Amino acid sequence: MSSILMRVLSIVTLMLCLLAAAAAVALEIPETTAFLKTELAITGVSPSVLWHDTGLGAGLVLDQIGGEGTNQPDEFGGGLEPEKTEEEKSDDGPSNLGVKVKAGLFSAILPGAGQFYNGQKKKAYIMAGTEVAIWTAYFVFDAQGDNRMDSAMEYAGIYAGTSGDHANSYWQNVGRHMDSDEYNDARLREARALQETPSNLVYGDDAWQWVNNDRRYEFTKIRADGNSAYDRRDFMILFAVVNRAISVVDAVIGAGSKPGVLEAEVLGMNLEVEMLPSWSNPGAQCVVSRSF
Repeated sequence: MSSILMRVLSIVTLMLCLLAAAAAVALEIPETTAFLKTELAITGVSPSVLWHDTGLGAGLVLDQIGGEGTNQPDEFGGGLEPEKTEEEKSDDGPSNLGVKVKAGLFSAILPGAGQFYNGQKKKAYIMAGTEVAIWTAYFVFDAQGDNRMDSAMEYAGIYAGTSGDHANSYWQNVGRHMDSDEYNDARLREARALQETPSNLVYGDDAWQWVNNDRRYEFTKIRADGNSAYDRRDFMILFAVVNRAISVVDAVIGAGSKPGVLEAEVLGMNLEVEMLPSWSNPGAQCVVSRSF
């Protein structure tokens, strides 16, 4: 009868320990500590010691299997695990996302800066040199456009009698019409057709008169050259955006200990995404692992 009672008590004790461990997990308390403390509280020191060869002579109760100060190896019934160093903590969840983001931001601010941060100095100099060349060309084309437009105004002043600064629409009309009277007639006809009041008519100092059509054609050609220079200038902005985008992507891919691989920890799982497939393996690759 006593043996049956002891078995029942043992089963009840084991169930209480399991319930305590489950409660520890739910409350985010270390399972080993909660389980062993419950065991120690229920069974006492002597029965608890039977699980391990420490004996009562090992010291205080905290040195026993149910305590926190045991120096025994980490196994079932052992004490708490030693606190990990900062380097060990950094190795638990590998992630190079922060490094890649930082490299990308550097290249977004200045192309080549991300490559320099990654230690790829040759690429950094190429990207930075390309950026300098692009903006140098931008200002060169802008200056060319301004010079051609200024030359066109001076040309019109000599051969059409224009004077002063005017809006771009004025110079367009100077190139389309032989004189201001022809322009005014065209505006009046348009106003009558639309039954509107004539506007933007040109008189006085704003009037012009070309000496011949050849001079007018030359004027329009000079202005066309200026507009072409402005178009090339605007294209430089597009090239600068493309160069910056290439620099950012290359910096992100090249950052970290595994270039071309994005490492991150998501929900306790190590995630690796291959960002730069090879020619032999053009498909993307994703590896998810979990350490226990």
